[in-house]
Amino acid sequence: MRYAVIGAGALGLTAAMRLAEEGHDVTVLEQGTRPGGLASSFEVAPDIWLERFYHHFFASDRAAIRLIEELGLGPRLRWYEPVSTVLVDRAIHRLDSPSSLLHFTPLSVPDRLRMAMTLGFLRVLPTPRLLEGATASAWMRRTCGRAAHVTVWGSLLEAKFGQHADVVSMAWMWARLHDRTAKLGYLDGGVETLYRALAERLVARGGRLCYGAAVRGLRPSEAGMEVAWGGSDTVEATTQTFDRVVSTLPPAVTRRLSGQAPAEDAGYPPLTAHCLVLALDRPLTGTYWVGVPGSSWPFMAVVEHTAMVPAERYGGRHLVYLGAYRTPDAALPQQPPRAQLAAAVPLLEALCPGFSTDWVLDARSFSASSAQPIVDTGYRARIPGFDTEVPGLYNATMFQVYPHDRGQNYSIELAERLVAHLSRVSRPGAARR
Repeated sequence: MRYAVIGAGALGLTAAMRLAEEGHDVTVLEQGTRPGGLASSFEVAPDIWLERFYHHFFASDRAAIRLIEELGLGPRLRWYEPVSTVLVDRAIHRLDSPSSLLHFTPLSVPDRLRMAMTLGFLRVLPTPRLLEGATASAWMRRTCGRAAHVTVWGSLLEAKFGQHADVVSMAWMWARLHDRTAKLGYLDGGVETLYRALAERLVARGGRLCYGAAVRGLRPSEAGMEVAWGGSDTVEATTQTFDRVVSTLPPAVTRRLSGQAPAEDAGYPPLTAHCLVLALDRPLTGTYWVGVPGSSWPFMAVVEHTAMVPAERYGGRHLVYLGAYRTPDAALPQQPPRAQLAAAVPLLEALCPGFSTDWVLDARSFSASSAQPIVDTGYRARIPGFDTEVPGLYNATMFQVYPHDRGQNYSIELAERLVAHLSRVSRPGAARR
């Protein structure tokens, strides 16, 4: 069959590669200029690449690890055990292991033990089915206790989800705590290495990649699905007909492009991912991850990439992400990077007394809309299937990886399930699930 796959992220490229391996004619349409989607990279120095948004692999990311090995990149996957911490009362406290929890002085010893038992239960609980009717805020407050909730969990939820913190499902929190490992993986050369290899494998199997190909419309016809894309200064307007179209765009965007009415119950609007990436001439904290609780700070996480991967690999630059999820109308991401840096200075000074903007060699800002769904207690009932109301049009996105959190591993896993589903469907629109 002739397939169009919209989006060259982990999901789109993996699905396209598998379809090409099955002998289908596959064209990938990507509005950006590089593969990778939310994990795409930029050059911090000539031919030295870094992701626009912080990325790493967990030891539990089996689908991603299998794909990395299949592509011959296994020897380039390095494993680290960096330090993760949380900021409490302007002091950094380690919180990434049972032993660090037992020494977590912002909580009393009884509160630490209570929290340890709760986390141990969540780690061994195989599925979140028992938790789906509860919100993370209420459940963690009840089980960990008020002190732990105010100091850690409630504050971190507020930092990430803002006004929606109290509606987030405990199933989402389970995934965050159950799936993650202290050991983190990163590819030599960055995640860019993986997406280049995927793109090369796709092309080697006869597939095509079109960059700068922003899709403008999807319309069924007697011959199949008409896809219109391009029409910019750099990409000529094109309309082509395919037997099937796979969209990895958010469901609401796919519905709009294909002329479908908005979903009756679409839930809360998804949040925008925002990262300010700093290149410094020296280390900031020497700590890989600092969770920043509460809503008083402009960023919810400070990720010092070169506290895990040596700065020598980046020409001596010390690379730091300041990350947050924001409402689509948030003002800070619209400001120039140096203005964003000015807003972040009080936080950076709290983390590193004596911090000076003179340390900053470069500042870049990146945003991605519809990056984080609000996973409330009714989320499972709203998850769409792969098939849409339009025959020949399929939708697969990270909005469907529930109960797991967004990430490359679960996008790759979803791509494998999607291709298996497409193989079972004898003709467009024949099966619904």
